[in-house]
Amino acid sequence: MEAEPKLRRQIEDVAALRRRLPKGGKIKENYVFEEGAADFSDRTTVKQTRFSELFHPGKNSLVVYSFMYAPDWEKPCPSCSSILDRLNGIAPHVTPQRVNFAVTAKAPIQSVRDWARGRDWKNLRLLSSGKNSYNSDYGAEPPNQDKYRL
Repeated sequence: MEAEPKLRRQIEDVAALRRRLPKGGKIKENYVFEEGAADFSDRTTVKQTRFSELFHPGKNSLVVYSFMYAPDWEKPCPSCSSILDRLNGIAPHVTPQRVNFAVTAKAPIQSVRDWARGRDWKNLRLLSSGKNSYNSDYGAEPPNQDKYRL
């Protein structure tokens, strides 16, 4: 069947184009996020984590997933939750050797962690961007807007 080899060539062409993209630019600022403890059963620890601290030694790639969960929402975006269910399973296989990975949401960190506990997420680095402009600076929400619109 000719369709399969043609598709494979297209995938390889797209991959080659992706490799030619710039590796990323300078961030606007060294954003400060709120983060809980690594132990998800800890419901009280909240620390300040700078963007630069999301990089571990020897890993200079960072993937940040923007989780649509606004401060005034009862529940986050169901599609985002579904995607993060899968990323929670993938994270232990990717993060130790390949990339740094984090999830940001505008909701308070304890709300994000409560949701994570309910979905049994244990492998995601969760951050709250509620006190910085990261989301609007990187296109995860319109500029000068306090909450998402679905």
